[in-house]
Amino acid sequence: MSTPRTPELPDIPRTIGGIAAALEAHWQHKFWDDVRRIHDGISARMTIDDWWRQAVIDTAGDDTARRAALEDAADLHLIELAGADSDGTTMSR
Repeated sequence: MSTPRTPELPDIPRTIGGIAAALEAHWQHKFWDDVRRIHDGISARMTIDDWWRQAVIDTAGDDTARRAALEDAADLHLIELAGADSDGTTMSR
């Protein structure tokens, strides 16, 4: 049995301008509303992560299988970034 190949992520800069350029048109208003609500570094990081993920997915157009694969790949990438930024400690309830 072969392991499914993770699709290569598109080269979308994790910046407000890069994300805005890559998003499908119907997301633009919501994206800019969220950008205007950024009030600190944490909210900036969360907004960038959420919308970068959507921009990655949007590059697949109407191809549902590719959209799903890119969604998984983007999620894994963001998990890896969070782990790299972490000091190794975790929080739990």
